[in-house]
Amino acid sequence: MMSTSLRFATLASLTFFLAAPADAAELFRDELASGAGWGINSFGDGDHAATFGYDYSADGIPEAPNSQGGDTATSGVKAVANTDSGSAAAAGFTLYPTGQSFSGSYQLRFDTWTNYDVDERINGGSAGTTEFIGGGVGYDDTSADIGVGAQIIATNDGGSGSDWRAFADGSFLANEDMTGGSRNGFVGHYANFLPGVAPPGSQLQLSFPPGTAGSPGFQWVTFEINTNVDAGRAIVTLEKPDGTRREIVRIDQPYTSDGNIGLYYADLFSSVTSRPDLTFGIFDNVVVSSIDVPEPATGLLVAIGGCLAAVRRRVR
Repeated sequence: MMSTSLRFATLASLTFFLAAPADAAELFRDELASGAGWGINSFGDGDHAATFGYDYSADGIPEAPNSQGGDTATSGVKAVANTDSGSAAAAGFTLYPTGQSFSGSYQLRFDTWTNYDVDERINGGSAGTTEFIGGGVGYDDTSADIGVGAQIIATNDGGSGSDWRAFADGSFLANEDMTGGSRNGFVGHYANFLPGVAPPGSQLQLSFPPGTAGSPGFQWVTFEINTNVDAGRAIVTLEKPDGTRREIVRIDQPYTSDGNIGLYYADLFSSVTSRPDLTFGIFDNVVVSSIDVPEPATGLLVAIGGCLAAVRRRVR
């Protein structure tokens, strides 16, 4: 008879084989050193900017985890939104590679860094620091706000009750749909994975407490979205530079999978930060790969084979 621990191992193996991609072939890559080949769709009052080829090392930010060295190692897109106090309103945009379209089961990965004024966040009640960064698959090349495909966005500073937001064709997923059972970054699922990080020293913010746990401020994180057309599911995972990973959500609701990819940045609130020079996001290293998902029967046989081998070792 199989032990309890072995039964759990069997279940874990089955989950891995049914959910994880088996192989990948790169379809698209861009280090965002140039805006050539990229389009932008914006919403709000026009108070936004996307600067390609921005050398983020000038802000004390280290090289992104998936950069490949060379002259563009520390260049990417600097994203800002709602920085003008004279036009305080929600504003944002989606960037997309022109002429691209993807179908079947594929994967999107991109590196992000988010920055904000820690003094205002801690002592000013995050009145103007909270902004969102993310992206998704199944993009239609026309929507400015979250409206199509499988999308994930997160706050830079934990300043929203819904810091982690997932969408399926514009439908806002509920707390219980998230892997951690909540959209709030303060819960352990996020906070234990993303502890608060102090800003880079050259930003002269070290006299204030470190960033807020549960949100990706002042650290590189890699968003990964795997869309499995056979399962009708998109799995969103966050990866840190050390390779540790955490699942954020499984989007099981119907969503558009075929289409382009999009990178999203926005301030969804009307408040404006007093330090726009410190409140921004960085995108780098966008990669799209095809993925071959094992047939369920194949994955099942492999998992069963592994479990039988474990049983034989246990008997001996």
